[in-house]
Amino acid sequence: MFNQKPIKLTLGVMTLASLILLSFSSIGVTQTATGSNNTNEEEESIADSVPDRRKGGASRRPQPSENNEENDDEEMVQAPRRRKPAASRNDYQCNFNPQELVALIPENLRGKTSVDSPTLYFSVPAITPNTEIEFVLRGPQDELVGKQTFSGQGRAGIMSLKLPKVPRLSAPNTKKSYHWYLSVICNQSDRADDVVVEGLLQPVTLESNQVQQLERATLQEKLNLYQSYDLWHEKLDALATIKRSQPQNSQASQQLGQLLEYVRLDASLGQQPLLETQRLSL
Repeated sequence: MFNQKPIKLTLGVMTLASLILLSFSSIGVTQTATGSNNTNEEEESIADSVPDRRKGGASRRPQPSENNEENDDEEMVQAPRRRKPAASRNDYQCNFNPQELVALIPENLRGKTSVDSPTLYFSVPAITPNTEIEFVLRGPQDELVGKQTFSGQGRAGIMSLKLPKVPRLSAPNTKKSYHWYLSVICNQSDRADDVVVEGLLQPVTLESNQVQQLERATLQEKLNLYQSYDLWHEKLDALATIKRSQPQNSQASQQLGQLLEYVRLDASLGQQPLLETQRLSL
């Protein structure tokens, strides 16, 4: 996608920031161009509509079913199709500004991955431990793949969700995407007050030589290869791993911020602490 050969990194972490600044400079433009291609067959693989944005700027309101069949609440989860501006709400059921919940994904909401157990990242406010968060993964035909609820950690920062090995992701088809939702349940008696972010997970298959390159590469070399192969979730996870392993190194946070800035997110999000990884079982 980036039309450039992988570059081996032999320098330390301090040099890595400069490399990222150069190699990721086209991400924002590329992602924008991809998101605007509404005639692409990939964009039509999700039933109904492509999600609209990464920030939890409003609550969701479920829409009535278009047929007379009753939906099983345990099997179907209504996609958020209408959002209200946060400014229109006089109070927040969750006691935080909904726009503080941000999915760390490209601008077109589509993140590619070559692994069957990817990690998703979110910038979250201090969600209290007695507040439930729900993650839902739906398949290319809008079928339910799995869902799980867990509690907030009571701290603001970057939250990571490690997905389990999903059999359907282990046999990727580049023309199919998976639709996920992260909902903070602000009012258990009325799910219309949920604060929701959502995105598309697109599995891809690497060539055998690409797999071999990754197997031989160091963490820093892998980062450059992920950029070349357009693997968003692997790129972000690698940077988060560097940041987690070197908590006192401000350069690691700067590198993460630069990547987020190139997909038009606030670079300051990269300065946030990394929260404990939530391992999902779905």
